[in-house]
Amino acid sequence: IDSCRKCIDIIELDGASNRGIDEIRQINESVQYLPSSVKYKVYIIDEVHMLTEQAFNALLKTLEEPPPHVIFILATTDPHKIPQTILSRTQRYDFKRLSDENITDRMKFVLDEEKIKYDDNALKIICEYSDGSMRDALSILDKIITYDKEIIDSIIVKQVIGVVDTKKIKLIFNNIIN
Repeated sequence: IDSCRKCIDIIELDGASNRGIDEIRQINESVQYLPSSVKYKVYIIDEVHMLTEQAFNALLKTLEEPPPHVIFILATTDPHKIPQTILSRTQRYDFKRLSDENITDRMKFVLDEEKIKYDDNALKIICEYSDGSMRDALSILDKIITYDKEIIDSIIVKQVIGVVDTKKIKLIFNNIIN
């Protein structure tokens, strides 16, 4: 993973802040160059639905005839906002939320590697709050590890996440009603 972060042949572009034709023209010019350290040069355009119509039109030619050493990954949460001319030239992969089991297994792996003890119930709470997102689960776990590196238990998790005990909530509601 660290080598991918340092790889100059993986280019990420945020479609929300780089949405114009000039940014796409720069991509169109740079795709002609071969990758320097890996087999493919990969362009990841996040929030691609935010590109302007002119930017999509500029991208179209490169998508129709991409050089053999180039891969485009167009990421979006709103595929219906992408022009049909672009969609017809791409393969679509819809990602789904991960299961709690997958997320828990990964967190256990991380904690075992770091030699940090944990409570299964604590990991269950993290899974609940991550809502199927591995990135969210690992971010929460990272915050908790920063808070306490000795043991990850449900008390610490609830404190870091800001979970209020249901007994306290019921007591507050009962007091309001009374």
